[in-house]
Amino acid sequence: MRVAVNLLDIIDEDGRIDDSSKNLFAAIIRQMPDAVFLFPSNDPSIIYWSDLLSKNTRELTQGEKAEQVLCLDSSFFDDELPTSVWVRNIDHKLFPAKKGWKFWKRETADNLEWSLRAAHAVFIPHHSLRQSILDHYDVDGANIHVIGHGPPPINQQITPADSVTRRITKEVYGNEYSYFLAPVKGHESDNLERLFAAYDLFRQRCQEPVRLLVEEPEFGKHSKSVKKAWKQAKHHRDIVFLPALSQEERRKVVSSARAIMHPSLSTAFPLSVLDAWTAEVPVLGTDNKVMQGAGTLVQGTDVKSIAEGMVALVTTPFLASGLVENGKRRREDFSWEAVAQRVAEVLRSV
Repeated sequence: MRVAVNLLDIIDEDGRIDDSSKNLFAAIIRQMPDAVFLFPSNDPSIIYWSDLLSKNTRELTQGEKAEQVLCLDSSFFDDELPTSVWVRNIDHKLFPAKKGWKFWKRETADNLEWSLRAAHAVFIPHHSLRQSILDHYDVDGANIHVIGHGPPPINQQITPADSVTRRITKEVYGNEYSYFLAPVKGHESDNLERLFAAYDLFRQRCQEPVRLLVEEPEFGKHSKSVKKAWKQAKHHRDIVFLPALSQEERRKVVSSARAIMHPSLSTAFPLSVLDAWTAEVPVLGTDNKVMQGAGTLVQGTDVKSIAEGMVALVTTPFLASGLVENGKRRREDFSWEAVAQRVAEVLRSV
C-alpha cells in the first residue's frame, strides 16, 4: 500500500508541526510497517521529520502514483484518489471571523464541507466533534471515525508538584491564596466572559478567597470583550492575567493550582484536561464523553452551572480528591498507539 501524506495545512510559519500531529503520524508509521508513506516533494516539513523517516517513508518521486491519500487537516493532495482526512476542530464554523478583520471585508470561504463530502474517511479525536460536524455540515456520518487522542510527550507532561513547590508557587502567584488556573488560547471559544461572571458568583457563595489566574495567549492578546468583562467583574482584582511563563514555570503553576478551569466552547480536543490529569489536579470542564467522571462537569453556556462547579471543588474536599483519583485512571485510556491502530484499520479497508 502506497499512501501519499499531505501535511501542508498543519505546518506553521517556521515549517514545523505540532506535537499531536507528529505523535499521531509516528504511531501510524509504526502500526503499518507494510505500507509506504510518500511525502510530496514540495512538503517543507520533511526537513523537520528526520526522526520519523524510516524504511517505509520516502519522498514521492515525479510521476509516481500513490494508492490513497492521508491528510492531517482538510486539504487534498489528489482528489482522484481515495482520501482520508484528520479534522481537529470546526471552531471556524462556530466562531466565524468578523468581516472587518478580512481583506476587503470578505468572509473566508469554508472549504471544509467539500473536503468532508469528498473524503472516504474522516478521522476526529473525540465524540463531541463528531456531533458538531453533523450539526453544521450536511455530510454522511458513516464516514466519520472517532479515533481518540494520545497523551502529551513524556518530556512535556506536567507531573504533580511537591509540597514545597506548591507553597512557594501559591505565595508568588496566588498572593498566598490558592488559585484556579484557566489555560486559554486567546480565542473567543475560551469562554472567559462567562468564566469571569461565574467567578463573581463563586466569591459570593464561597468564603475562601480563591484567586483566578488566566494565561495570556501565546500569540496576541485577549480580545476587547474579555478585557471589558474583566473590568466589570466585581472581584477583578483577584482575576490575574499571567505574564509569559517559561515551560518549567508553567509546569509549577499548573501542578500547584487548586483546580484547572476549562469551560471552553471549542470543538478541539481539551488538552488542558490531559494536563490536569497528569498533574493530578482537579479539573472543571464541559465534555462528559472525554472526562467520564474524572472532572467536574458544567454547562459552558450557563454561568450558574460554572459557578456551582467552582463552589463544589472548594467546599467539598472529598469530591476534589475523588476527581484526582479518577483522573489518574482515566489518563491511562489515552494512547497514540491505540489511535494509530484505529487509523490503520480504516486505511487498510479503504
